[in-house]
Amino acid sequence: MKAVIVSSFGDSNALQVVDRAEPAPGPGQVLIRVEAAGVGYVDVMARNGDYQPLSEPGFVPGFEAAGTVAAVGAAVDEHWVGQRVFALTRSGAYAESVVADPRDVVRLPEGVSAADAVALGVNALVASLGLKRVNVEEGEQVLVRGAGGGIGLMAAQLAALSGGAVTAITSSPERGDRLRGLGVAHIQDRTAGQDGSADTYDIIVDPVAGVDLGRYIGMLRPNGRYLLVGSAGGAAASDVLGSIMTTYHNSPTLFAFSLNSVDADMVGAAAAELFGQAVRGDLRAIIDEQIPLAEAHRAHERLESTPVFGKITLHP
Repeated sequence: MKAVIVSSFGDSNALQVVDRAEPAPGPGQVLIRVEAAGVGYVDVMARNGDYQPLSEPGFVPGFEAAGTVAAVGAAVDEHWVGQRVFALTRSGAYAESVVADPRDVVRLPEGVSAADAVALGVNALVASLGLKRVNVEEGEQVLVRGAGGGIGLMAAQLAALSGGAVTAITSSPERGDRLRGLGVAHIQDRTAGQDGSADTYDIIVDPVAGVDLGRYIGMLRPNGRYLLVGSAGGAAASDVLGSIMTTYHNSPTLFAFSLNSVDADMVGAAAAELFGQAVRGDLRAIIDEQIPLAEAHRAHERLESTPVFGKITLHP
């Protein structure tokens, strides 16, 4: 089969297409013929050598895939064969086939394509399970940083579906118009010097982090909740906890959320709920570009160099 490997840690040139043997499903595994794989910042971190579980080059990246189960290993029910599924693979998805644990596999309903599944996928799972922790209530003011990116876009939609009045920070009037069409109430265009600081918020959802993290914590209302779900903007400034101390009497709460902390049953239930919302038309999968697997390097270049609205997907 064709697969993409990280030949050495570094820039997008480290992604190389190779021929390798198709993996055989071992005991407790299913083999999936991949129709779509998701591309996210975690893949860039893995390529750069900044993702600890993948500490040696030579691996196939890709944390999520969708396709059809072609075979099963020992102790796995044969009913999986022929099922259209989404899988959290944690590596290996940039390939024509990948193996996965059935506990990390969710059947896809009719009406959800493989590309839509990974466009929702990890991003929607992080947004959904993270928002459950901060518990958006009807009418609460919610600020979403990086709202045009994968996680931010899902968080903006899901917070609005929960009754929140969502303010989205994005990078152009055109992206703002698209976000309004997805239920966002207010737009802040950071390229025009807008950063959300004209107001305060009950909840802030942040997939960016970076040096401005502490400043955004200061925008919380009394009893506000800050949901940190990524670090696309790099590490926070060293004095970020000082921002919590300066607003101590407002009782702010900081939630740092990773999908790796959630057990498989909860992830599976959340994925099934999200795919159901997509079938009903409540939640939209937004695909920025579909790129051939052999051009995985270009997918990473786009993700790192230009504003992406939604998800980039790879297709064998």
